[in-house]
Amino acid sequence: MNFEKNKLLRLCIVFIAAEAINYICAFLFCKFGHIPLFLDTIGTVAAVFYAGFCPGVIVAALYNVIWVLLAVVFSKAPFYPWDMIYALCGIAIAVTTWLFARKKENFQMGRLITVLYLVLIALVSAFASSLIGGLIETVNRIHLGSPVYESSVLDNFLKAFLGENFGTLVSCVAVRIPITVLDRLICTFAGFGLYRLLPSVKEEYDA
Repeated sequence: MNFEKNKLLRLCIVFIAAEAINYICAFLFCKFGHIPLFLDTIGTVAAVFYAGFCPGVIVAALYNVIWVLLAVVFSKAPFYPWDMIYALCGIAIAVTTWLFARKKENFQMGRLITVLYLVLIALVSAFASSLIGGLIETVNRIHLGSPVYESSVLDNFLKAFLGENFGTLVSCVAVRIPITVLDRLICTFAGFGLYRLLPSVKEEYDA
C-alpha cells in the first residue's frame, strides 16, 4: 500500500515538474527571449525517459490545454480552443521518444551509441511533429481562414513557400522542418540530461 502511494506521489511530482519545465523554458526562450524555437518539450522528454509512456503522453497532452487556459486567465487572451489541438504534436513527440527510450539498455552501450540514439529520436520526432503541425495549420488556413503563424517567425518562411506555389500542405509542413529539427535536438538532449540527473527509476514505471 505504501509502495503504491509512493509511486503515485512520485508520478505526480514528475508530472508537475515536467510541465513546469516546459512552461518555464517556453516562456524564457520564446516569449521573453524571442528565440525562434519552441523549447517546450524538455520536460516531456525527461518524463518519458524517467516515468515511461503514460506519464510522458499525459504531460504532452495537457501542455497546450493548460497553456491556452493560462493565457485566457492571466493574459486576458481570447479563448481559442484550436490551439489545444497542437497537443497532438507533443503527443507524437512523447510516443516517438518512448519507442526508443523504453529500451534503457540501448543507452548504456557507450557515449557514441547514446548520442546516435538521441539524434535518431530527435529526427524521428521532428518529422512526426512537423507533419502533424503542418496538417493542423493547413486545416486551420483552408477551413477556418486563420493563419496560426501570423505573428511568429514561421510566417515569413510560409509566405515565401506559398508565393512559390508549393501548395498549402507542403508549405505548412516544410516551414516547420528546419526549426523543428533544431528544437528537437536541443529538447531531446536536454530532456535526457535531466533524466540522467534524477535518481534511478523503478522498472514498473517503464512498463
